[in-house]
Amino acid sequence: MNANDLIRRLRRLARRTGVVLTVDRSKGKGSHAMVTFGDRRATVPVHSADLPRGTLRAILIQLGVDEAAL
Repeated sequence: MNANDLIRRLRRLARRTGVVLTVDRSKGKGSHAMVTFGDRRATVPVHSADLPRGTLRAILIQLGVDEAAL
């Protein structure tokens, strides 16, 4: 899953659960975006390639999201 797919799935999850999601591409350095899910936030690298499995898991842990919920 690449970063754009992750953000798309997080938007759907936020809509279903009523959590506020913001994606600010100007806050990150270079090709990174700051994603806020409720009161938690994480920096997401926005590249065309798939996110490494460990990076994806770390982002989801930082946001407090279960991988099965996506």
